[in-house]
Amino acid sequence: MAFNFDKKIREIQKKRQTLPIKIAGIAKRHFQDSFKNQGFTDVKLDPWQSRKTKNKSDRRTAKKRAILVDSGHLRRSINIVKASFNKIEVGSTGVSYARYHNRGDKPQPLRQFVGKSKVMNSEIRRKIRAEIKAVLK
Repeated sequence: MAFNFDKKIREIQKKRQTLPIKIAGIAKRHFQDSFKNQGFTDVKLDPWQSRKTKNKSDRRTAKKRAILVDSGHLRRSINIVKASFNKIEVGSTGVSYARYHNRGDKPQPLRQFVGKSKVMNSEIRRKIRAEIKAVLK
């Protein structure tokens, strides 16, 4: 079978539209996984500092509530803000206190859940390679 150059160009143009959405999805899952893992993964998992609760009922329960999870609002606030070939942006939207947890503050310990991650970047590179390989096969 002959190599159809025009078909490959169309497939690449389509990937230019769909790949940023897939990459943004990888980032969104990675950031949301911070809540499940109870820490942020850059090169390796960096666990969050334990909660120092004043609520005695939290201390007595057999199952401790996850850190940064009460209603789940913060975890659900992680969204794809923009996904284009030129820019991919994923972050917490609509939650004013997110930055204090993510960056830390004097009364609030650092509990990063969004940021640069070598593990996430490796996963993104694998996805890009797989998509390009699929077009060129």
